[in-house]
Amino acid sequence: MTAPSFDLAVEQYQSGDHASAKGTADALLKLNANDGAALNLLAILEQDRREWASAEVLSKRALKAEPGNPIYLNSLGNALIAQGRTDEAIDALQKAAAGAPSEADIWFNLGNACREAGRYADAGEYYRNTIAIRPGHLGAYNNLAVVLRAQGDAESALTVLIEALAYAPRSAELRFNVGNAMQAVGRLETAELSYRRALELNPKYADAHVNLGHVLLQQNRKAEAEAEFHKAIAQNSNLSQAYVGLADLVDTGDMNAVQHRRTVLAMKPDLAVIRSSLLMCLQYDPNITRVEIAKEHKAFGKLFDSKAAPAFSKAHDFTPTRKLKLGVVSGDFRFHAMLFFALPVFEARDKAQFHLTCYSTTAHPDEHTGKFRAASDQWRDVRHLSADDLTTLIVSDGIDVLIDLSGHAPHNRLLTFAAKPAPLQVAWGDYVDTRGLKAIDVLLGDAVHTPPPDDKYYVERVVRLPTDYLCYCAPPYAPAVASAPVLKNGFITFGCFSEVTKINPSTVQQWAAVLKAVPDAKFLVNNKLFSDGVAQGRIISQFMDAGIGTDRLKIATGGSHAEFLGQYAEVDVILDTTPYSGGLTTCEALHQGVPVLTVTGDRFCGRHATSHLINGGYAEGVCASVPEMVKKAAALAAAPDDLAVLRKSLRATFKASAVCDVQGFAAGFYDALRQEWQALCRRA
Repeated sequence: MTAPSFDLAVEQYQSGDHASAKGTADALLKLNANDGAALNLLAILEQDRREWASAEVLSKRALKAEPGNPIYLNSLGNALIAQGRTDEAIDALQKAAAGAPSEADIWFNLGNACREAGRYADAGEYYRNTIAIRPGHLGAYNNLAVVLRAQGDAESALTVLIEALAYAPRSAELRFNVGNAMQAVGRLETAELSYRRALELNPKYADAHVNLGHVLLQQNRKAEAEAEFHKAIAQNSNLSQAYVGLADLVDTGDMNAVQHRRTVLAMKPDLAVIRSSLLMCLQYDPNITRVEIAKEHKAFGKLFDSKAAPAFSKAHDFTPTRKLKLGVVSGDFRFHAMLFFALPVFEARDKAQFHLTCYSTTAHPDEHTGKFRAASDQWRDVRHLSADDLTTLIVSDGIDVLIDLSGHAPHNRLLTFAAKPAPLQVAWGDYVDTRGLKAIDVLLGDAVHTPPPDDKYYVERVVRLPTDYLCYCAPPYAPAVASAPVLKNGFITFGCFSEVTKINPSTVQQWAAVLKAVPDAKFLVNNKLFSDGVAQGRIISQFMDAGIGTDRLKIATGGSHAEFLGQYAEVDVILDTTPYSGGLTTCEALHQGVPVLTVTGDRFCGRHATSHLINGGYAEGVCASVPEMVKKAAALAAAPDDLAVLRKSLRATFKASAVCDVQGFAAGFYDALRQEWQALCRRA
């Protein structure tokens, strides 16, 4: 019999006969258990099977046999990237690049590791190194464009991709990525042409159908968009983004959104992402009761709660007083409300008592992502990991307390929570309700958002924090408080700076009641999405249906966040939305000296402003009914001098309140986690 050879194993691997390649490599190891080349080939075979942990073990065995071998370090780096362990991957790949500086693939993988870690400038440098060594490396061009977009330079990203087309004009993937870049800079018609060209080159390119559908949807060509989503599903019936596209045909600004998502779920009833989208839509719909919302969340749990034993290790250390490993899973480590609510809490922790790992599912990281990374002790970019792979990673990290920050918002990982990778699992942050999963033990709330009679609506046990369930830290670029515009205008301006999806006919009817009681008042709505003509037309129609003419309505479209905050100078009083109340915008208004009036709602999301006002020093803004809101609004309008005085004092009052006491909030927050851990240890 011919003795096995490594060349034969490589030939078998390259021909696609992986079983024979593995057999030959195993035979080589029987002859020499420290054959680094055979061990590395087995590691690569394991990577092909997505068995990342075993690939890591094999790569390390190969390196033990041949320390410093750059090819083996490259394999190790790839296995670590796939597990979200980017810092370790960068270390391995930097050593590999130092040992083999002319290997383009090593520089490319190093760029990938830095991209996953949010180190975009480094990633860009390494992708350029790759291109310099191997001109026409399409992966490097594509990924360089990705990091340029992440740095906010969409135009340069587009230039890079167009340059790459010279090397591969018939690459459907490249045409697809050009479409993405065109879409990012708002060139929708050109993006559409790029996606169509990708489909000409590859008619079975399901993702191109999906993205073409989204571009058509942005142009309000809904019938054409729907057809593209169905074409994608015909190519791949499990392509979740196609169903998401179908769901997005009717957004949460349309009261048919709930029924529309039920129609999509009839096509794919076990698709968690659409069920989460449905649960989000329920929160915005004034015609859905609190009881119905709770029922739908519990139905989600019945579908997706795991029947298996908890995934965390049976040997987990339940010492009550030791340093705790906290894990936070979020798709919003970026410019988002959590930048002002959660990041300050992470930064304020006692690092001697709490080790923080951030598991980022953020689809589009930005310049603020690095702030979350800097605040963590360990950063894991896990957006590409499956629910099972993320579960394995969290277990291997030995997390004690796993916190869900996303709930049913996009890019959540509730299916990982369902597997119970940590002994104590906590719901907190941006989502406004129960997650519906029995695997999540605790929901952090407060006495206003989650009063004791509401416990029956939550699957988790509610733990109430001492004041508000969030704290707020204003950005350093927030402008100074402006004078009350009524003094200059001679009439009062009411307004709302909340997201468009929170504005519905019921909300506008409330606002109209105020405007009818103050006949000379005007109303300012301000949000970047009002740059869309459809959104503008919708809000104008809603005001007209409520009996308010366009002469009393002003529409603004925001701008940068600093500009947006500066536009509070144009409004005297903010009127809240219903049934979904303003959270971040309530805090921003108070910080800019603008009083807020709210009618306390029947659900968690309907009490944001109420809690922030009570805990933020302006409880006078809380109303029990619409007539009370009308009365208070009219009283403020009737006393412009008093309103001007109030405006000058509100910021100081708010900044001195519990809502802005980051250190005090953090003490209560981490104390609650420690108490829950100690109670679990007693039970364990």
